[in-house]
Amino acid sequence: MENSEVLLHQLFQTVRIISKGLNKRLEPLGIYSSEWSIITTLKEKGSMTQGELASYLNIEPPAVSKSLVKLEKKGLIMRMAGTDKREKKVTLSQEAVDQCLIWREIVGHHRSAILNDLSEEKQKELTMLLKNIFQNAQEYDKNITI
Repeated sequence: MENSEVLLHQLFQTVRIISKGLNKRLEPLGIYSSEWSIITTLKEKGSMTQGELASYLNIEPPAVSKSLVKLEKKGLIMRMAGTDKREKKVTLSQEAVDQCLIWREIVGHHRSAILNDLSEEKQKELTMLLKNIFQNAQEYDKNITI
């Protein structure tokens, strides 16, 4: 196998095992890693439209929509009218805000466990490499015409 193929395969496998492990830890509390990414984004950025969430998280709009429906049923988000009547702003409910500290602690333990043997310097180096790959992927996608 070509080195680039091995690298990208490892990257996909790593992301999958991280998500799977986080789901095991969050599921007893009623949420999943995909929902957690939406919750943390809303907590950090404030209210956003569904389209803004999809764009920010680099997730397909139908997948975001599916997660938002689940979060709404769980009482963890609310949709409110925005400035444009066609789009609604998504915001966290008070229940979600109250639970965030518990979820954040579990996520923090998970992150510490999987990064425990990577020094701060190695983590920064890996972050820079991943950002570079991400930027290259974005640039490549811009140049593709369908």
